[in-house]
Amino acid sequence: MLSLQDQIVLITGASSGIGASCAKIFAQAGAKLILAARRFERLEELAARLGKEFSSSIHLLQLDVRDRTQVESALKSLPEPWSNIDILINNAGLSRGLNKLQEGSFQDWEEMIDTNIKGLLYVTRYIVPGMINRGKGHVVNIGSIAAYQTYSALRCYEVQ
Repeated sequence: MLSLQDQIVLITGASSGIGASCAKIFAQAGAKLILAARRFERLEELAARLGKEFSSSIHLLQLDVRDRTQVESALKSLPEPWSNIDILINNAGLSRGLNKLQEGSFQDWEEMIDTNIKGLLYVTRYIVPGMINRGKGHVVNIGSIAAYQTYSALRCYEVQ
């Protein structure tokens, strides 16, 4: 079994929900955490709780995964002790709109694609080369049940 002690784990979308829960589990296992999210104040609150409860080593990144330039800059400028990421948890994601497809919002679609697909690709693109160079690393992509079970708004309707 893989020991998580002192492994560097980067979690996107870490400010709430599944990301925050992942952070707690990895902190409990002794991992060093890089927590990334748009809402920095929530990251600070989470880091304070985890630091107090588990004495975790934590580095925070205010990061919008939709912004490729920001992703590149943030990841390339990680301090040396934090630069060799062992585990990437691609968790940042969102869902927008429950309108029927023909009434859907282009802005909602673009925001979801930019976050859920392009954001995952941007972060992965800048992390995986280091893993390959070191000959080790793990990438975990977290997705929604929406990938398997459609919302009623997206079901096909017979056109009259």
